[in-house]
Amino acid sequence: MKQKIKLNLGASPIWHRKGWHILDHKLKKNHKNSISGDMAKINLKNKSCDNVFCSHVFEHIPHIKLPECIAEINRVMIKGGILRILTPDLEKVCNAYTNRDKKFFKKAFEEDENIRRDLGFGGYLMNFIVSPGQDTVLINRNLNQFISGYAHLYSYDYKMLSKILAVAGFKTRKATFNDSKIKEMQEPLHVIGLEKKWQNFNKKFYKKNKLTHIYKNGKYEINFKVTGFDRDPVTSLIIEAKKIKDVSKMKIINVFNNSTKNYNRYAFSLLKNKNFNKELLKRNIKI
Repeated sequence: MKQKIKLNLGASPIWHRKGWHILDHKLKKNHKNSISGDMAKINLKNKSCDNVFCSHVFEHIPHIKLPECIAEINRVMIKGGILRILTPDLEKVCNAYTNRDKKFFKKAFEEDENIRRDLGFGGYLMNFIVSPGQDTVLINRNLNQFISGYAHLYSYDYKMLSKILAVAGFKTRKATFNDSKIKEMQEPLHVIGLEKKWQNFNKKFYKKNKLTHIYKNGKYEINFKVTGFDRDPVTSLIIEAKKIKDVSKMKIINVFNNSTKNYNRYAFSLLKNKNFNKELLKRNIKI
């Protein structure tokens, strides 16, 4: 019987682990341990994966697309397979914002030096929900003006994600750092060659260990590779889910995006505009 795939969704190109595959949206076809496509269309057969890991990716996906992505994860996983997810914890960050918790945010800054600090606690909070980046592009409705590029687009607490995962055929639990039911996934993210423990990937860490991690002229200069799993224990929501049943993609999409109770439907109202549709077709933009 063919061995099932262990898949890291959205893993950095510098992440490596023997026996694991990574998903890379930049690839046009599958190659060795790299899978082409994105989370909304994983280039794998049904029930081809047993363990799936996804760290700090969900916040980069438009919330309207997330149910579709989770449906794809369900499709490629076997029943009984384990899905482990990390994403910024909306509840933790909102509590810290409400309580003006300087200690929490000080630790958060050590985990992520890019958090905006010039707008006070409101700026700290919003940086977890919406942040600049290169993953998604915002263009005006006339499709003729670039506005900005984005990284974070949305944020979740446990209840939000557990509801989506439940509809998508998963039984969830709120996990803690390194407590995976899969022994291999109890090992935290770390630089290959250094101690197998989590250390904040910041300038101080890079300097101490003579590591290079610089974004320059449109690309990263990095002289190391990483392996392991959980990261950022202060700010992360960690969920471990077991697939208990197959669920069709359309059922999941209908529950979350096409329901009359869901305001998400309004996001597609532009598609009823003939001029807007003509512009999409003219630019060969997929709908």
